[in-house]
Amino acid sequence: MTRIHLPIALLAGTVLLGQAPPPPAAAAQPGTAPAPSGEAAFNDVATIKATPYKPTIQRDPFAAPRDDRPLDAQDMLDDISVKGVLRRNGKSFAIVSDSRGNVRWLPVGYRFKDAEIVGISDKAVTFHQWELDTTNRSVFRTVTKTFNREEGNR
Repeated sequence: MTRIHLPIALLAGTVLLGQAPPPPAAAAQPGTAPAPSGEAAFNDVATIKATPYKPTIQRDPFAAPRDDRPLDAQDMLDDISVKGVLRRNGKSFAIVSDSRGNVRWLPVGYRFKDAEIVGISDKAVTFHQWELDTTNRSVFRTVTKTFNREEGNR
């Protein structure tokens, strides 16, 4: 068995020693560095460089994703009341008050947790409301809320 391994080892050594040296590099062009070859290229790859850790995530990794949504996206259709309409630059906005007393101007297409504004007229705002338990928003009911008067204007 050692008779077979010895000639193979000698043959492999002869082949490795008989390799021609790498061809000389062509004339280097100005502004370019010659590519490292052989052991120098291996050492560049194997070099360990210190890289400082700079985290970019600004949220709590242990919080549920639902908690990261803006507070106004948490409103449900039943918690809001429509106060009026505002027209600015040819665009209609619904004036909406939520359960916390915040008053905002919302355009068509604004989404709540369980509804979306689909139309604003002179007397009411139309919503499409869907179930919270499903992601299927093609099944909805149409809700129309008329404007509520302020308490002090009676």
